[in-house]
Amino acid sequence: MKILIIDEEFPYPLNSGKRLRTSNLTYELALTNDVSYLAFGDIASEAAKHFKSKNIQPIAVTPINNKKSGLSFYLKLMTNLFSSEPYIVTSHYSSEFETQLLKLINEQKFDVIICEWTPYAQYVKNITKSKSIIVAHNIESDIWKRYYENESNPLKRFYIGLQYKKVLNFEKNCFKWVDGATAVSSIDASFIKKLNLPYTPAIIENGVDTDFFTPSDTTPLPHRLAFTGSMDWRPNQDAAEFFASEILPLLKKSIPDIEAYFIGRNPPPHIKELNKIDGITITGMVDDVRTYIADGSLYIVPLRIGGGSRLKILEAMGMKKPIISTSVGAEGLEVTDLHDILIADTPQEFCDTILKALKDKALCDKIAKNGFSLVHEKYKWSSIGKKLNKYLSEL
Repeated sequence: MKILIIDEEFPYPLNSGKRLRTSNLTYELALTNDVSYLAFGDIASEAAKHFKSKNIQPIAVTPINNKKSGLSFYLKLMTNLFSSEPYIVTSHYSSEFETQLLKLINEQKFDVIICEWTPYAQYVKNITKSKSIIVAHNIESDIWKRYYENESNPLKRFYIGLQYKKVLNFEKNCFKWVDGATAVSSIDASFIKKLNLPYTPAIIENGVDTDFFTPSDTTPLPHRLAFTGSMDWRPNQDAAEFFASEILPLLKKSIPDIEAYFIGRNPPPHIKELNKIDGITITGMVDDVRTYIADGSLYIVPLRIGGGSRLKILEAMGMKKPIISTSVGAEGLEVTDLHDILIADTPQEFCDTILKALKDKALCDKIAKNGFSLVHEKYKWSSIGKKLNKYLSEL
């Protein structure tokens, strides 16, 4: 097949969940197909060069200014009040991107166009020369709904509520513009199925590089907890704040020297401020997350907001780590509480589960062993890539 992928960026280096998923599945497609990649970026960048080395043809478009700070950002937010489209759609529109896409379609015959994020469906709304699909990394409206439910500031809550309604309306429409869709979990796929579409979405799970994320010989620190995730993504920021303000104080009553490391790129100033709390370390970007995961006795996922499925959990399982997660944090994965993961939702439950796990080595060993087996049986990129290739071929 001749495949064109359209995206917000060239997903490299592999330092976020979306980049990991997108890159690994694109590599798999490029093994047997002719793959081009249209994205905002610089054709001379290391990311574009990396894609060329993987036999993927990059096509770069001048990036648009999507900084989430400064006067221009807040003016865009205000202007969006008068738009029927959500901000995540209007902020990703570029006439240059659209022109380049149409040029490519007219010059080449693509079998499939893959929108590598739901907002990019706006570019294929009226395209009929090629089949097109949406890759739903998340059901975006679910994320906005959870933002709304967890926001206490009245003004922010009002704005987020408006965005939630716009995102939900956009999702109800955009899946009708394409010929197919993929979701990362049965939960997300069920949302798409309810839209009464002429196609059935495929469930293409997240995966893990089991040759890279392997058990370590390092002896974990007895009172060290670890979390990994891009800290420029709001759900991960909320997880860090939730843990620091509501779970950590409870833990310190029993283990005064407990410490939690939050490892991930681009923490904003208000997240860096958490470093001032005794027991919290915000690392920012690190050379190798495996070192920090290995140092932790437990891997924690205190997520309250999110969608899709969690690459972070799969990576920790690949390193044979016992994992404690909220129900939201483990959504989309075929995991079982007390078998291959420990589930806790309230601050007190999360605290009690951590304390129990730190004292019960047999329990931790069982959880770690079963999680390790799960990723090797179900979540390897090579097998997931074959599922995606089959779906595109059938389309």
